[in-house]
Amino acid sequence: MILFENVRLLSFNPPSVSEPTDLAAYGPGEGGASAGTIAAIGKGLRARFPQAEPAGAGGYLSPGLVCSHTHLYSALSRGIEVPIAPSKDFAQILVNLWWRLDRAIDLPILEASALSGCADAIAAGVTSIVDHHAGPEAIDGSLSVIAAAYAEIGARGILCYETTDRNGPEGARAGLAENLRFAREVDAARARGAAPLVDAAIGAHAGFTVGDETLEGLAEAVKTSGRGIHIHLAEDKYDAVDSRYRHGLDPIERLDRVGALTPKGIIGHGVWLSPSEIETMNGRDVFLAHNARSNMNNAVGYNALLPRHKNVVLGTDGMGADMLEEFKFAVFRHRESGGPWWPGDFLACLDRGNRLLERYFAADFAAPSGSQVAFGVLAPGNPADLVLWDYDPPTPMDGANVAGHLAFGMSARSARTVAVAGRLRIKDRAPLFDMEAIQRKARTQAARLWKNMEGR
Repeated sequence: MILFENVRLLSFNPPSVSEPTDLAAYGPGEGGASAGTIAAIGKGLRARFPQAEPAGAGGYLSPGLVCSHTHLYSALSRGIEVPIAPSKDFAQILVNLWWRLDRAIDLPILEASALSGCADAIAAGVTSIVDHHAGPEAIDGSLSVIAAAYAEIGARGILCYETTDRNGPEGARAGLAENLRFAREVDAARARGAAPLVDAAIGAHAGFTVGDETLEGLAEAVKTSGRGIHIHLAEDKYDAVDSRYRHGLDPIERLDRVGALTPKGIIGHGVWLSPSEIETMNGRDVFLAHNARSNMNNAVGYNALLPRHKNVVLGTDGMGADMLEEFKFAVFRHRESGGPWWPGDFLACLDRGNRLLERYFAADFAAPSGSQVAFGVLAPGNPADLVLWDYDPPTPMDGANVAGHLAFGMSARSARTVAVAGRLRIKDRAPLFDMEAIQRKARTQAARLWKNMEGR
C-alpha cells in the first residue's frame, strides 16, 4: 500500500483542486478485489494505514495521463542518421522513411524501443499508452514482446499490430493473426483471474493500404474478439481521395459497411474526414485520436472539424509520449487556426483517454456499490494510476483555471512521483526500474536499426 499525504487533488473532469488531504492506494495483490485501486481519501490516513509506504507529501496529485495513439517503434528514430531522400508529400515520407524503418525492426530492436518509449512516458506522468505497432519482418509474437516491456516498466495500455496489404497477402494474414493471437493471450490471462495492465485492439495501418478482403477480416476480428479497430484514416488528403477513387466510398463509410466501427474503435488523425463521416463516427461512438504535433510535422493539414467530433482523445503518433506537451500544441495550433475551442475543451480531450480505458479495462475492477469503475477519477474504488506534481503556481489555481495552468505553466518536468495500479514506478523523480540500462540498450539497438535501414 502507498500513501500520499497533505496533497491537493487535481481533477480534470470536472476540473477542480481540493484542499490538502491524504490518499491511500492498494498495490497489486493487496486489498483482495480492490487491488490496484484507491483505498481511501481523507485527513490523517497514516493512523488508519500505518504500514503504507510513503509516496510523497505536498504538491498536486492527479490521475495519470493517457496517450491515446502512438508508435513505440519510432522511439529509436530520434536524431536518425540514415540518408532519407527528399519527400515532397506525406506518401513519400512514408516510403522514404517510415516503411524503411518498420521493415528494419527485429524483436531485439522492438524490445528496446518499447522499453525506452514506455520509460519516457512514465517519467512524463503518462501512465497509459495506446500503441499502434508495425514491423513486417518480425510480426509473430511482436505484441507479446511489447507487453513484456510494459510489464517491466509497469505501464498500462492497449496494443495492436497495424495490419496492411502493402507487404502482400501473406503479410496481411500474419498481421491479422498476430492481433487475434494477442487478444486470446489477454483473454487467457483474465480467465486465470488476472487483471492485466495491457489489452488488445485490432490494428490496421491505413485505409489506402488495406484492401476489401483484409478489411473484412479485420471487421470479423473486431466482432469475434470483442475489441475495437485501431487505424489511421484520412491522415492525409490522399487517403480520402484514394478511398473514393478505388472503392467508391468515403473512408469511414468503408469501415462502417463491414461493421468495423464500434465503441472501442480508434480512428487516428481523421484530418480529411467529411461532416457526414463524422456524423457516422459519432453515431457509432468511436474515438478520434488527434495528434497535433505529428500533423504539423508531416504538413498534412489541420482538422478544422475537430469540434464536431463527439469523442476526441489526444495522442502523439510516435512523437514521444509527453502528453502535457501534446496538450499545449493541440491548444495553440487550434487557436492559430481560428477554431472555437479553448484550453478547457482540450483538457476534456486529454481526460477522455480515460473513457477509452474504461471500455477495455472496467470489467477488471469491482466498482463500489455496483457502479462502473471510473478511470481518471480520484475516488475510492477507482484505479490508482496517479501522478504527484511539483508545481508551485505563481497565481491562484482552482477548478476554473486548471486548463490554463496546464497550457501555460505545468510541464512534464513537474512530475515527481508516478504510480500505476497502486505500484510506484517513479519516486521522488527516481525511476524504480533501471533507466540507465534501458537507454543504454536502446542506443545499441538504435545503431542496429539505422544500419538495417540501409539499402531498404
